[in-house]
Amino acid sequence: MQALGLIETRGLLPAIECADVMLKTAQVELVERTFVGGGLVTITVTGDVGAVKAAVEAAVTAVEKLDYLSLVSQHVIPRPHNEIEKMVVVRANPAPEQPKTVPQQEKARALPDSDPATNIKAPLTSQDTVIESTEPAKTTKESTKSAQITLKQLHKGEIDAFVQEFGLEKIVDILKSLSVVKLRNLAREYKELGIAGRAISKANKELLIQKLKGYYERGSEK
Repeated sequence: MQALGLIETRGLLPAIECADVMLKTAQVELVERTFVGGGLVTITVTGDVGAVKAAVEAAVTAVEKLDYLSLVSQHVIPRPHNEIEKMVVVRANPAPEQPKTVPQQEKARALPDSDPATNIKAPLTSQDTVIESTEPAKTTKESTKSAQITLKQLHKGEIDAFVQEFGLEKIVDILKSLSVVKLRNLAREYKELGIAGRAISKANKELLIQKLKGYYERGSEK
């Protein structure tokens, strides 16, 4: 450890003057400013022995010009013991904050990939797109349940709309949950079902579902 120079003053103003003069007089480094208590302030500098002595002497002269009562004590330690360093707090300059970088994988999730040569962005996928909504998303089960409540009216128009929106497989699952009486009433609304009159009244559940399914399959082929 290099030489230490210490000056203790009464009051902060002479301490600031003391530090300013020491730093301007010689090649020394300000180590710390310590508030001892009772208005006493200690300024500590470090550097070569000659530089520290010159800085302390100049600071003493400057403080006495302000008010000779402001100077409490002064001292220079030419070769302080290594253990003394533990008593002196050396404030190292903090490392400059590095800009935060986003990992490449996170960038890929946040934004769609683009080709720098063509500057054309790739289309968003379901994993890339985030949609904020004030309403909770309905699950398939909830959608099916909602549609099933509507289908209790058992009109052909509702069945047609449901097939267009949800597909034939879902309507078949819902039809299986209906009673055979409701299926017979529904079947009577179809003119090209392939079954009519008393045949509907005698048809069982499986046959009615098969006829209704075949009706929509033929419609999709047209």
